[in-house]
Amino acid sequence: MRRMRWRIPPAVLAAVALWLAAVATPASPSPAVAQRDDGPPPASTSYTRALGPYSIDGENFTVKLSVICYKTARHPGQCNEDDEETVKSMRIDDAAGKSCFHTSFPVAFAHQVERHVVEVTRLEGSEHQALELQYEQLPSHVNTGVSIQVFGLRDGKLQAFDDEPFEFYGGLGALPEGTSKDSRRLLASDTLPIYLLTNYFYIMQPVRLNWTELRLEPQEKGEFEVAQESPFSRKPEVQADGYLHLYASPTRKLPRPA
Repeated sequence: MRRMRWRIPPAVLAAVALWLAAVATPASPSPAVAQRDDGPPPASTSYTRALGPYSIDGENFTVKLSVICYKTARHPGQCNEDDEETVKSMRIDDAAGKSCFHTSFPVAFAHQVERHVVEVTRLEGSEHQALELQYEQLPSHVNTGVSIQVFGLRDGKLQAFDDEPFEFYGGLGALPEGTSKDSRRLLASDTLPIYLLTNYFYIMQPVRLNWTELRLEPQEKGEFEVAQESPFSRKPEVQADGYLHLYASPTRKLPRPA
């Protein structure tokens, strides 16, 4: 008995081979995707950023920040708006390059765990100027993580107001623009506005700069304005003047309203 043999045309075999190759071989990722998934993340870079000089009572001072930059993509130069950075240390130099103040910050094993940011503002008072350094720790809870340290000139030397940074539970109020870049004018009686959070609202606590003793003096008692401006507001929203009276001790006799 004669067996019949089937012959597959070469064109069909070629088509089947191409189909099998397409199914078995995965599509190659684009170079950008391959670099993002398989390549190492961009390495951090360190550099020093100089801010200033700032004129404080006729003397010039420069703030120098030692920075670690965590870049999200490879690019030359310093951090941009898409990157994150942390300040390792900070110092203040006079015009001759001599260090007047130095402090350092802890560096976490990953910048997502903890970072430190420093902002510098020149404060203009009625007769003197000061240097305000704002320290911010990230991440932090709302109304926390920010402190300030103020420096002024006494006996020809730049010295800190108080030994430790001033901490508060709330936020810094805005100051009007000063006469130069990165300068702000203090409020009446050379005060800083600090918004303190109570249970349901903020109160504005003036903090006076004592130039003679180089000390920050927050108002402890008397009349405090309830904050009205955004992002701080009273609850419920009532468009009316509101004030609080704080007393050093409780008393049975309350003052009569004027």
